[in-house]
Amino acid sequence: MGFKLALIMFVVMGVVGGIGYWYYQDTQKKLAILHENNAKLEVAATIQTQAIESLEQDIKQAKEITKKTEQLFAASRVQVDELRDKFNKTSALLGKRDIGTLGQAKPKVIAKIVTRGTKNINRCFEIVSGSQLTEREANAEKPSQFNSSCPTIANPNRVR
Repeated sequence: MGFKLALIMFVVMGVVGGIGYWYYQDTQKKLAILHENNAKLEVAATIQTQAIESLEQDIKQAKEITKKTEQLFAASRVQVDELRDKFNKTSALLGKRDIGTLGQAKPKVIAKIVTRGTKNINRCFEIVSGSQLTEREANAEKPSQFNSSCPTIANPNRVR
C-alpha cells in the first residue's frame, strides 16, 4: 500500500510538474510577444514624436512666412495709396488731374504710361508673391532703371 501511495504521489507530482512546465513555457512565449509589442510601440511613439516636432516646425515656418507676407502687403497697400494720391492730385497750376481727359488729348502718350505702369504693378505683385528679383532690378542704380510703382520692393538698393 505504501508503494501504491508513493506511485500515486509520483504520478500526481509528475502531472503537476508537467502543468507547471507547460505554464512556464506559455508565460515565456507571452512575455516574448509582449516585449516585441512594447518595442513596436516605442518605435511608433518615437516616429509620432518626430512627426509632431516636424509639424510644429512647419507651423512656425508658416507663421513666419505669413508675417513676412503681411508686412509686404502692408507696404504694398501704402504704395497703392501713394499711387492713388498721384492720380487724384490737384495742382494749383493744372487743376484736378483727369486721366480720361488726358487720354483723349494724348492717347499714345497716356497708353504708353498706363502700359508701363501696369507692367510695373504686375511685376510688384510677382515679387510680393515670391518671385526673385532679376539681376537688372537688384543692380538698378539710376532713377530711370527703378520700378516706380513699388520701389522699396522691386529696388531694394534704392536710397530714398
